[in-house]
Amino acid sequence: MFPYVLGLHNVVRWLVLLAGVWAVALAWRGWLGRRTWTKAEATASRAFVGMLDFQFLIGLSLYVFFSPLTRQGFGDMGAAMRDAPIRYFLVEHPVIMIGAIAAAHVGATQVKRAASDPERFQRASIWFGLALAAVAGFVPWARPLMPSF
Repeated sequence: MFPYVLGLHNVVRWLVLLAGVWAVALAWRGWLGRRTWTKAEATASRAFVGMLDFQFLIGLSLYVFFSPLTRQGFGDMGAAMRDAPIRYFLVEHPVIMIGAIAAAHVGATQVKRAASDPERFQRASIWFGLALAAVAGFVPWARPLMPSF
């Protein structure tokens, strides 16, 4: 089961990145172009946050149930903290990605509470940009770009 769940997690990362680039690009375009917040921007925002949430659920199932790396790490935390690849998947990757998800959710809330369209675009640009940067920075790029089942 592990290879299939990991493969799904791998494929969904591309959807997360695409949705993030889409949301940030529309936010920047609106902010710099002084546009009106439309259904397209709202859809892009929801897609980014939704894909992040879906990816989190897949990652959580890997972390808790399926990953042999986390199982090994939880077996001996001292050794896991000295082993960089295990530490990365046990601590660093999950913490940064949860932070990215939190930033995206804060951004979505801030966008809803904004009083004007320029404020919506500015908040979306900042919060979604931070979330996208964190995701892109902590994707394990050394792993295969696409799964092989």
